Amino acid sequence: MSRISKDLITEIILRLPVKSLIRFKWVSKTWCSMIEDPDFIKLHLDHSLKTGSNHYLMLKDRRLFTVDFDSLTTAVEMEHHPLYAGLGGETEAIGSSNGLVLLRNSEQNLALYNFSTRTYHRLPVEPLLKFGSESDDPGSVFYGFGYDSVNDDYKVLRIVLHLFQDAEDVFWTLKSEVDVYSLKSDSWRTVDDANFHTMWLSRPFHELFFHRSYGLLAGNALHWVAPGIPNFIIGFGLGCEEFHMVPQPDYESNGFEMDLSVLAGCLCALCHYNSSCVDVWMMKEYGVEDSWTKLFKIEQPDVYNWKPLAYSKKGEDVLLLKNEEKLVWYDLRRKRTRRVRITGAPATFVAELCIGSLVPLSSNEWKEKLEQEEKERKENKKNRKRRDDFLSAGFKLVL
Repeated sequence: MSRISKDLITEIILRLPVKSLIRFKWVSKTWCSMIEDPDFIKLHLDHSLKTGSNHYLMLKDRRLFTVDFDSLTTAVEMEHHPLYAGLGGETEAIGSSNGLVLLRNSEQNLALYNFSTRTYHRLPVEPLLKFGSESDDPGSVFYGFGYDSVNDDYKVLRIVLHLFQDAEDVFWTLKSEVDVYSLKSDSWRTVDDANFHTMWLSRPFHELFFHRSYGLLAGNALHWVAPGIPNFIIGFGLGCEEFHMVPQPDYESNGFEMDLSVLAGCLCALCHYNSSCVDVWMMKEYGVEDSWTKLFKIEQPDVYNWKPLAYSKKGEDVLLLKNEEKLVWYDLRRKRTRRVRITGAPATFVAELCIGSLVPLSSNEWKEKLEQEEKERKENKKNRKRRDDFLSAGFKLVL
């Protein structure tokens, strides 16, 4: 191995899966240092994104499962994650980015988790309603999570909508609170002047359908559908931390139910027409209205909720989630579907494509352990010095 250059070794192990790299950290201190190097972690992530390797499907039900994307054969339950509560528990996976997943058990119990390395970080608790008492009903809560490529940071967005009634019980006022969590600073901060955009999300029970309370990441921004006629697409830029309206395609007709998806990193608008067909539009260049392209149309009965997830390796098929019950490959040329059967998958689920990575996360408990070890090390060093001073004084020869 000493005859092989470090650059060549790096080029070779870039192609290995995360699980193998985790094992190889135990080969030697040199290998451990190389695999944990931030530059190598970024190179490995970029290689995985470029080649489509190390990808998984995350199936979300009351419990969480992962499925290797290359095989799509067996679902493995994601047990013993930081918010795991056994068979009776329920954990939401709000979104994933670069191998990190945002998990939620309650508004006070959020954690970021790397399911490949099994490291995690609990988010500090932030009160829900600064504009009211903490005992108030929080109303509708929307979340989003993603990597901010502008600031090299991971951020969580939380939108809280609440209707307040005046003293005479006559007028209702919609108020919103928008908070952003930064992993880099490990703290929350409030976004001001967000009412204009967030009020469009206030349709009753809207967040319960199609899991629309979860923001989708594309173009360094999170996105939600604002229901109504017409539909709006609301974006929140992670870099500038501001809301904006996303330009939409020139639809062929109106009267559809809109949903959103992300395919190959691009934002997609899904137009469902009376459960008989769905048009899939893709914005190939983020923020550019003319870049919207109609990818395909599916005309089949009972297509009220079809969502594209990923292209096949050759790009000839698209993996679709059908009605939160099954996965199918859709042949873009022949316009046919074929069923994907996964052993161990739940009866109903939401699916999301995610990637395995070495992106580090240290849990609070691990930080405390490191701090305790450092404290003990300093204490031992101090005790050794006292002992050495005592022995030096005790055995000093007086000539």
